[in-house]
Amino acid sequence: MEHSANDLRYIEREAQSLEDFEATFDPTLAVDPESRFYVPRTDVRLRRLVRRLTKGADRPQHLFLCGHRGSGKTTELLCLRQKDELQERYVTIFLTIQQFGAETVDLTHDALMLEIGLRLAERAEAEGVTHDFRKELDDWGWQVVKTFLHDEEALAEAGTGASAWIAFFKAQLRTRREWKTEQRQILEPKVEDLIGILNRIAAALREKTGKQVLVIVDDLEKGESDADRAMHRRLFQDNYDTLTRPRFSIVYVTPIYFRSLPGSRIPQDQLFAFSALRLYQREHADHIQPPLDTGADGYRIARGFVETRIEDAESFFEAGALDELLLIGGGLFRDTARAVREAAAFALDRDAARITMDDAREVFHYVKKEYQPMIRGEAVEVLTQVLDTPVGWVPGIEPFLQSRAVVEYEDKNLWLDLRYPLKAYVRSLAPDG
Repeated sequence: MEHSANDLRYIEREAQSLEDFEATFDPTLAVDPESRFYVPRTDVRLRRLVRRLTKGADRPQHLFLCGHRGSGKTTELLCLRQKDELQERYVTIFLTIQQFGAETVDLTHDALMLEIGLRLAERAEAEGVTHDFRKELDDWGWQVVKTFLHDEEALAEAGTGASAWIAFFKAQLRTRREWKTEQRQILEPKVEDLIGILNRIAAALREKTGKQVLVIVDDLEKGESDADRAMHRRLFQDNYDTLTRPRFSIVYVTPIYFRSLPGSRIPQDQLFAFSALRLYQREHADHIQPPLDTGADGYRIARGFVETRIEDAESFFEAGALDELLLIGGGLFRDTARAVREAAAFALDRDAARITMDDAREVFHYVKKEYQPMIRGEAVEVLTQVLDTPVGWVPGIEPFLQSRAVVEYEDKNLWLDLRYPLKAYVRSLAPDG
């Protein structure tokens, strides 16, 4: 695998004691799809995404995978890139936003295209393409820095080495939001030039390998602040045209709320949604403690996610404790891993060898207290509407979807629900509570 995929940290071994839970259920770990820890999701949209890329390999596909943070998108994207039918057709490059070397909130459309170009140039060199595309990118970057940097001493420093301009380019991103229309108009032709370089690299890779190019850009949906949401809008709304201009295939990961964002520019046939695992039936969503639907695929997958990481799962959980932790996790892999890890920590605090219902309840209160500071004022009204709306969307819900206080589920309908640890608390704050 190329450089960026190798930078991911993977779960390595199953837990054989409660002490092992801290490492085994580290929520930041990725899952290697070829390992025993991989529990495949059965989402039909994932299969459609694969078909779209497979059948449409002869023309550029610009697709958007939309889902909750921690719902398993990275794992499924890693699985996707290893599928035989895609490996036969594509040179695949996997990028994560954390490797871009700039603040996430400052990311711009040209910075994103540049990062794709740098990775394409690396891959072209590795494949034996003789043309120096990295020099083309360096020349492009230097010209951009020179155009917008008016400090002679800084300009001299930026030009001292082939890649010295990169630090100045990334520093300039912090001021982009203050740019006037005139500056933006100067930049746009340069962005066109950059996309031209990307297209030439992709063409060289096609000629060298006989395969099309597929770029996967993961983690673009991360971040919960107003500045993060402004970055999402800047990329996927204001500059959607730029993101879909390259003449090779790209899969972008987008925030969960873009699925139903009013005025979203992403066409529905390009958007592949990725809801949380459904753990209970919609008609039970109004329960303070919804009864788990143990026959649902979502429950089976969530339980398998935990049990595959433990040598003897039954020996570590008191009856009912694991189900309680699954409910706390809300059908999200990362939050489920975190809930199990915290429960193990509470059990170890008691010098115990098993996780009990009391430990699970400690996790319940721990999660609730994390969200309590944000549940005030208008938030109470929005979240109460979630509790009272059986199907459909709620205005103003986007920040709560992004923070995972609210989770999106689907069966025959698309529906939202408040996370289990928050239900009773929000209901108590409602005017009729």
